[in-house]
Amino acid sequence: MRISMWTDSYYPYISGVTRSVATTKETLERMGHEVTVFCPSYPGAGHEQGVYRFQSVKAPTKPDFYIAFPANPKHLIALSEISPDVIHIHSPFNLGKTGLHMGKLLKTPVVFTYHTMYNMYSHYIPVIGQMASELVEAGSFITAKQADAVIAPSTAIKEYLLDHNVKNKIFVIPTGIDVERFRHGNPDYISEVFKIPPRVPVLLSCGRLGPEKNPETLIKAFALIHKHMDCFLVMVGDGPLHEILLGLANRLKVGHRVIFTGKVPPDLMPHMYASSDVFLFASLTDTQGLVILEAKSAGVPCVAVGALGVKDMVEHNVDGFLCENSPEDLARKTLALLENPLLLNTMKSNAAANASRFSLEATCGKLVECYTEVVRGS
Repeated sequence: MRISMWTDSYYPYISGVTRSVATTKETLERMGHEVTVFCPSYPGAGHEQGVYRFQSVKAPTKPDFYIAFPANPKHLIALSEISPDVIHIHSPFNLGKTGLHMGKLLKTPVVFTYHTMYNMYSHYIPVIGQMASELVEAGSFITAKQADAVIAPSTAIKEYLLDHNVKNKIFVIPTGIDVERFRHGNPDYISEVFKIPPRVPVLLSCGRLGPEKNPETLIKAFALIHKHMDCFLVMVGDGPLHEILLGLANRLKVGHRVIFTGKVPPDLMPHMYASSDVFLFASLTDTQGLVILEAKSAGVPCVAVGALGVKDMVEHNVDGFLCENSPEDLARKTLALLENPLLLNTMKSNAAANASRFSLEATCGKLVECYTEVVRGS
């Protein structure tokens, strides 16, 4: 099949969506399909086969995010010449909307992946008050209703869409990951790089340090954990709350045990996972949580707030724990693992085994079935 993907973020910008689009593109191409990506340009982004970049500018409230101007006639002519069988949009706005519009012009079916809870990201939009959240959410539903089919990364998101009168065909297809890539990391990497004493447990979290990821709860939970045993919390990622979180860790007297790594190159992430003991996840907005799957692939159990799609990613009491959105519950369940080596080892084995269900090959196979059904129905 010829597949055209449209996204408002792509490499070198790093996020769950960019990883999803890039790895899906690579896997579909290995399966014999032709995939093109239409996305923003970024400083230093080189030429890549099949990637069409629109001129873009920095977002006023999120300087590492770039907003594209979807007005390059050469790219739009190229899309017509490519003549895709299906257009797959990964955003409800801007380039996603443009891809939807191009689908109508070319009479090509459009599939839309509802990647995240867009209303919970309204703090990045330069509009004040609740109105921003309502506008963002309403806009995402309008796009979903205009697409020929919608992909929900989890059953929770399918239910959310149904509750908001999205009556299109909805396919539940989680984003897959390259499971094998995370199987062979260096188990001593974190202790070597950050000079952590031997046999001291390492807790890991990965994600943007922004309000939607709920990182304050992780710091507070870690402070409670540290009262019971010496351990380290390694926080991978950067964002607007960095200084606030640093101050919070110091006020809770655990600043000397919290390591903020900033952004970590993707090729080093397998080592980060492999050298940690428990993965912590407190996001309230993730429709899936790809980092949870990456951690599980490396054999690291997860203690996570049971919100949205996370409930599909963590098998409670098998390869991790789901908990309430409270520092106390996160701390209690993390300590239950750290204080019971037999349980921890069992969950590590279960995590590695269960990750295979989310391999790229398995999920992209379902994606092709979705495309085929939509094309036949158009």
